[in-house]
Amino acid sequence: MRAVTYAGLVIMGVGISDQLFFRGSFFQTAEAQQVRQFQQVPRVQQVPQVPQTQLPQRPRQIPATRPTAATPVESATPTASCDQQFPRADLVLPGLRGPIKLDSCYRGREHFVCSVHAIVAESQRLRSEYDKIVKMNYPSLKTIDPVCRLSSEGVASDMQLVKDFFPRFRSVKSAFERQANCAVTVGRAIRELNLATLANGADIVRSMVEAIDGDMKHVPDERQDSADLAETIESARKSLDAIEKLHAAMCPAQGKGKS
Repeated sequence: MRAVTYAGLVIMGVGISDQLFFRGSFFQTAEAQQVRQFQQVPRVQQVPQVPQTQLPQRPRQIPATRPTAATPVESATPTASCDQQFPRADLVLPGLRGPIKLDSCYRGREHFVCSVHAIVAESQRLRSEYDKIVKMNYPSLKTIDPVCRLSSEGVASDMQLVKDFFPRFRSVKSAFERQANCAVTVGRAIRELNLATLANGADIVRSMVEAIDGDMKHVPDERQDSADLAETIESARKSLDAIEKLHAAMCPAQGKGKS
């Protein structure tokens, strides 16, 4: 009778964890969409309009250091330090149909949390560093006068900053996708656990799902913010490309470089 009772508890626990897995704030969207790619419809950002008579003043910008063969931008992912700190290991948990080997993307909870924090930090760093490009709102320029009030040096500097943005963004985008896929894979494995040897096995399974869900709770919003930034920077890149040509063709030499 005890064996039957334990088996019943395990089945109930797995059923509860299944419901929690699908209702979690991260897993509800992640697994239902199989962690859809980053091509989401971006939210429309409210960017302050730049007055025609007065452009925002900003100090001369020092172009960002360009990557070299010794320091390739995309060779190191945001999680590189976490991956070095926590080597790969075979993690096995008891399952309903035998031992369950967790995916190699998961090196333990500490590595998982470290990776999430590292990716989010790099995404936020990009938004901070490129906020000045967003505020310049180059696509809003309507006449040639504000174009000519821009300095040639400032335009060239911002153009280089914009070019340096995209390799970093692609690295962050890929890291977000890997982490989200890993979370879904681990979540599925947790649902298959068999903790019949523990009196509170169902509660433990539930808490494990909640823990992973909690670790990922800020990821969807951060991913969308990162995608929105990339769309804004792409618009700035196209505008700067045109502004650079207009500067050469339309702006008097003595009028260049005033701001």
